[in-house]
Amino acid sequence: MVPAALQKKDWQACYHQMRMTTMERFIPITRRSIIRHLMQKKDFLTREELKVYEDFALALDTAIVNKYHGVLQELKNLFDPINPDKDTIETRKWNPRERQDNEFWLLQRLEDIMEKANFHELPEDVVNKALEEHEVSDGVRVSVDKNKYDILKFWALGREKITVSLPWYKALFTKKENMPKPKLYYKRVVIALRFKRDQKLMLKSFKEIPVNALEMMLPDGKIKISKMDKGIIATSVSIAVMGIVAKIVTLLASMNVDWMLILSGVTGLAAVQSWTIYKNKRNRYLADLSRLLYFKNVANNRGLLALLVDRAEDESFKEALLVYTFLLANRPSTMYDKRSIEMSPAELGGLTAVQLEGRIEKWVYQVTGTEVEVESLEAINLLKKFGILCEIDNKLHVLPLMAALHNLPQQPQSVVARTTESDIFEGYDRDVFMETEEQYQEEEKVQKRIGWF
Repeated sequence: MVPAALQKKDWQACYHQMRMTTMERFIPITRRSIIRHLMQKKDFLTREELKVYEDFALALDTAIVNKYHGVLQELKNLFDPINPDKDTIETRKWNPRERQDNEFWLLQRLEDIMEKANFHELPEDVVNKALEEHEVSDGVRVSVDKNKYDILKFWALGREKITVSLPWYKALFTKKENMPKPKLYYKRVVIALRFKRDQKLMLKSFKEIPVNALEMMLPDGKIKISKMDKGIIATSVSIAVMGIVAKIVTLLASMNVDWMLILSGVTGLAAVQSWTIYKNKRNRYLADLSRLLYFKNVANNRGLLALLVDRAEDESFKEALLVYTFLLANRPSTMYDKRSIEMSPAELGGLTAVQLEGRIEKWVYQVTGTEVEVESLEAINLLKKFGILCEIDNKLHVLPLMAALHNLPQQPQSVVARTTESDIFEGYDRDVFMETEEQYQEEEKVQKRIGWF
């Protein structure tokens, strides 16, 4: 059995290796918050630009939403034959080859959408580590047989460390080096899975998932007792059985050794107690699993496709707005008194993609306290298609704000419909998901009173 401490070290190493190879690209604030922060940034926009900047942002958002409308429809059409929730009458028969084709192209499109939504696919070694047999609590081990699946993919968005606090009376007597380590969480996880010999593909999304608890989102996890607890129970039962056998033999031989009967009873009670403790731990894990599936499930199957496209729109909008605004604001200070119509694209921007990404990353860190890796290529290509960005001698330039506004659709709707959108703090396990240790202890007291163990 691998010691728990070594397992934790392996998880830490695996996590940090993944973090180095997949730097987070998710910008953890809403569209409206970004607009507000950019408008409040001192000496960034002129007075004239401030008056129309929100209109420009709304027009840019509408253009991006229109772009993704056809993408969502294509995803729905590809998913239709392999949708496990489909409830309409079947009008045609799909043979296995047609279903496989649809599944293949759906996963290809999902890869693209996930990248635009700033999800990253979890590396195979991270998934294998999460699904192999490992300890989830004292005495309880779980595992998932990956060979049961033809399709099993995980994508994650956002990683965060959450501090684990102890009750004050425990913290007083706990050494600093023995204090609980912060827990690592994914903000969002998306799964695509299909069992072997199954014809339907399942898509699921969860929120606030511990990085070492991916098996909880799969339907066929195996729960086992640890080798140590198994050994304790087996030893106790063996001693009890041997004592009973010895007592029977001595009785037949008319010998009086009551101490053997006492030993048998004690070891038998020890075995029952060990088994009861394991069952309680197992029930706690199952209760946590039930709460995760109830409280942490975000969307499934066809509904998830719309959610992912919406996230791709969000991230594309935020990246495009940041790219355009930082290029617009990169100009000599003498130009701040000029009107937009008097500005020339040659005077606006003049940054390479690397310089631009560095400035945006620094600004995001100042605003959110989160280190992100900005990839501007998608946003640059998008703005080029809209005709408001050009590249001259490897330097990026943009149209003045008023000219750029006229190049975009003039019927903004999407962000206006999101006026109630706000930044929120994640719940994680501090509220409804995990019960506190005090609650567990109270439950055990109640169970003892009513004679459950």
